[in-house]
Amino acid sequence: MAYDALIFDLGGVIVPHDNAVLRDRLASRCSAPHAADWLIDAEGDERIGTGELTIPELHRRLVEEIGYGGDWATFANDWCSHLKLDHAMLDLVERLAAANRVMLFSNTNQAHWDSQVAASDGRLARLEAYLSHEIGAVKPHVAAFELVARLAAVEPGRCLFIDDRLDNVEAAREAGFHAELFVGQAALEARLRAAAVEWPQPIPMESA
Repeated sequence: MAYDALIFDLGGVIVPHDNAVLRDRLASRCSAPHAADWLIDAEGDERIGTGELTIPELHRRLVEEIGYGGDWATFANDWCSHLKLDHAMLDLVERLAAANRVMLFSNTNQAHWDSQVAASDGRLARLEAYLSHEIGAVKPHVAAFELVARLAAVEPGRCLFIDDRLDNVEAAREAGFHAELFVGQAALEARLRAAAVEWPQPIPMESA
C-alpha cells in the first residue's frame, strides 16, 4: 500500500547504541559501591525521556548520590559514549525522504539528540522529528503515538512505523499504525519494496 508517512525510531535504527557501555563508563567514575544498580534504575526513569529530568540535573544527582567524579564536560562526553551514527541507514532515510514524507519518533533527550545532530553534520536536524523530550511523552505508551499522530496531522492507519523494540512496535499497532520490527537495513529495504515504497537509489561509483 501507499503510506502517507514513514516513521523511524532513532536509537537502535539510525543510531545503534549499547546501554551497557554507557553504564560501565559512568560507573567507572563513581565512588558508591551501588553505582551500577543506581544507574540501572535510572535507565528506566521516564522523566529523562520526557525532559522533566534534565541532563544537567541528572549529572548533579550522579555527583551527589553515587559520587560521580567527572565535571559537566566529562559527563557530557560519557553520556553520549554509547551512541554511534549508522551513516548507511541515514543515507537510506534521506533517500526515502526525497520521495515520501519521513518522520522520526524517538525516546531521547537534548544531549543525545544534539550529539547525533553534530555527528550527522546537521543532517538529522533537517528531518521532521518528534522527540520525547520536546513533546513530553515516551514510547511505549500508546498515548505517545496518539500524540504524534495529532501533532503530525496523520492518520495512523496510513503510516508505517519502524522500531527496534517489540514493545514499541506493539504499542504503535495498538494506536492504529502499521508497524514493523527493525532487524537490519537489508530486511527493511525488502519490506519497503514489498510495500511498493519508492525512493531514489544511490548513484553507482564509476570505476577508475
